[in-house]
Amino acid sequence: MHCPICFFRDKSQKEIKGSCFGLLRFEHKLEKYKEKFLIGIDEMKSLSECDCYSSYNHKELLSWTDSFLETLKENRSAAEQAFDQIISSYRDFISKSQKVALDNLWAYLEENKLIAGAVHPLQHTHLLFRGRKRGAFNEAEIKEFFHVPFTMRQKIANQRFSISGQPMLYLGSSILGVQKELGLELDDIALAGFCPKYSVYYHKKMFDLKNYVNDVLENTLPAVCEADIPISYFDKEIVPNRWSIETDLQNSILMHICTFPREYTDVFIPEYVLPQMLTTALMEKGYAGIVFPSTKDFSDLTGHHRYSSYYLNVGFFVSYDEKNNFDESLLNTFITYTLDGTESFDLTLDDLRSEMAAVDKASRSKQDHSLPVILLGPRLEDIESGVLCGINYYQTQTGKIELEFYRKMLRHLC
Repeated sequence: MHCPICFFRDKSQKEIKGSCFGLLRFEHKLEKYKEKFLIGIDEMKSLSECDCYSSYNHKELLSWTDSFLETLKENRSAAEQAFDQIISSYRDFISKSQKVALDNLWAYLEENKLIAGAVHPLQHTHLLFRGRKRGAFNEAEIKEFFHVPFTMRQKIANQRFSISGQPMLYLGSSILGVQKELGLELDDIALAGFCPKYSVYYHKKMFDLKNYVNDVLENTLPAVCEADIPISYFDKEIVPNRWSIETDLQNSILMHICTFPREYTDVFIPEYVLPQMLTTALMEKGYAGIVFPSTKDFSDLTGHHRYSSYYLNVGFFVSYDEKNNFDESLLNTFITYTLDGTESFDLTLDDLRSEMAAVDKASRSKQDHSLPVILLGPRLEDIESGVLCGINYYQTQTGKIELEFYRKMLRHLC
């Protein structure tokens, strides 16, 4: 049995979803997942009765999670209804038509105001990474790392948030995340960096499909409690609270279903149907992209700070360009970096921090330059204590490549 903290972890939910593998129809997997999720709510126990209590034992945190648990059990039917609504959209897709399915999902999202919010631009105006398998192309040319050109649509495979033939730009929050997504050895991956310009994305909407409930339970609340800030689940001024439970469950279930790991890779991937329909709805609503967690296994990375976001992906929607082979307007929303052979790959974290301190403030007067540098400090701290396969993250080849890209960003500003 789980407590609220460990139940809503990505790892726990991935294990529950993985236990549904073996069923031949995805609709049956979804029904089984719903059943296990609801049993999890029914059997959920207090934090004080769970092993998690040894790490999360603040009195205020226990009180908050106990109130959340009581409210969660009272609203079990809201979770069941959320599953039923989303599963019905998938059933419409396989038994009726794509239009009926999309209209069904759209109505559900609209009725419950699930596509009304957006990620604050500060959360994604930092250096992101892109990789591709090494081959006969110029690794110093940024367009080689951009979306698949419009003249090569036939090579665009089915992806989680984009259909076959429809280009989309997928970026990762870390080199490790990119490597996990590609499933290749690091030596076989060519890499580039893309830093979204704050001045542009301040005016654009990015949809947040992260694990919000777990983020609050395991990250935000412990930090608030450690700071001795009074907090109550019954405070309407702070979200989530007693009155936001239905929306919190709807968002959580939507995220977990849209990130359901695929069991097989084939021509048709049923796990991608619902996230692709979500993409259509978001584009209709004027969103520029989506932030979502990776479905890959990061268990070989330990010891990182609770706020680390190394596992996040960002997908940017591509607009068609009649004259050019790429979405040039999208490319111009980034400051970009490639590896050109001048890198030493022996940079240390202390070396990088020295360069950060040396960056003249006068040269960082523009937000597009200053914010990524300001945000870099906390990002380095979040993963500084991380250990990857028994080695400190920034002493691994993965971490050293990441540091080289950060140095390129700093030197670009000087």
